[in-house]
Amino acid sequence: MKKLYSVAVGTFDGVHKGHKYILNKNIENAKSNDLKPLAIMLRYPMSQYVNGFPGLIYPSWERAKFIKDLGMEVEIIDMQNVWNITHYKYLEILKERGVKYIVCGEDFKFGRGAIGDTRFLLKHAHRYDMKVQILHDLKEKGNRISSTMIRNAIKKGNIKLANKMLEKTWTLEGPVYEDRHIGQKLGFPTANIDIRFKEDIIFPKYGVYLVKGKIENIEKEYWGLMNVGVRPTYFENKKVPKVEVFFIDFDYNIYNKYVKIEIINYMREEVKFKNETDLIKAMNEDLRNAREIIY
Repeated sequence: MKKLYSVAVGTFDGVHKGHKYILNKNIENAKSNDLKPLAIMLRYPMSQYVNGFPGLIYPSWERAKFIKDLGMEVEIIDMQNVWNITHYKYLEILKERGVKYIVCGEDFKFGRGAIGDTRFLLKHAHRYDMKVQILHDLKEKGNRISSTMIRNAIKKGNIKLANKMLEKTWTLEGPVYEDRHIGQKLGFPTANIDIRFKEDIIFPKYGVYLVKGKIENIEKEYWGLMNVGVRPTYFENKKVPKVEVFFIDFDYNIYNKYVKIEIINYMREEVKFKNETDLIKAMNEDLRNAREIIY
């Protein structure tokens, strides 16, 4: 027998409070209408292709896990596979997929040129044997909670605000790769993490962060100091952002291991030091400050 669905469609980047409001309503709606709850999730928003998108808050597999944990099926699609589909064809495809109900926010857009919107849905959904539930924006202190707001907080180093809006601790993840061993020479061996090894993830504000990390095949979690930036004290041919973590009280080779980092707090901005002595002094001060917070 063909499955019938109540569906929510979106990028759901961050799976934040506002997203969970829509997703949970979709689950409630599915139960009350004897349908299965489904999320059709876009890997990237349209701004990835047109507006100089700064990056995702979470990769697609993390977002899918969060949504599945709420109790929904998830399908991941790529924008370039659907952006030439008309808004009429879009609804035909959903109908063929077994969709009987669409749950969406006020700003929901779909179809080529984003011509499809909530007004179109309300007027035409019945022709496709579908019903629609449109939810008002979830607001906090008068402000709409959005992925853009969270990205802005991350880019400003306001991790506590980002974590509050996400209702969870923001994470970065990826494999550890070998680099120039600068940290090791300074007495602070760091793990360089390729956070963009599969998808374009946002770089937070350059600087030093207090973090907690989980390393592949190691049961214990370790506190650490994460530096994000272009290492301005050193000459490098390409000033591309790097993410490197010094794990406190940890001394193992973890090249090629997969690491997941919880971002706890922003500690200071990235600084260009006059020499390595000043840099080591600052790193020792960072470590003292971190230990005070941890212990």
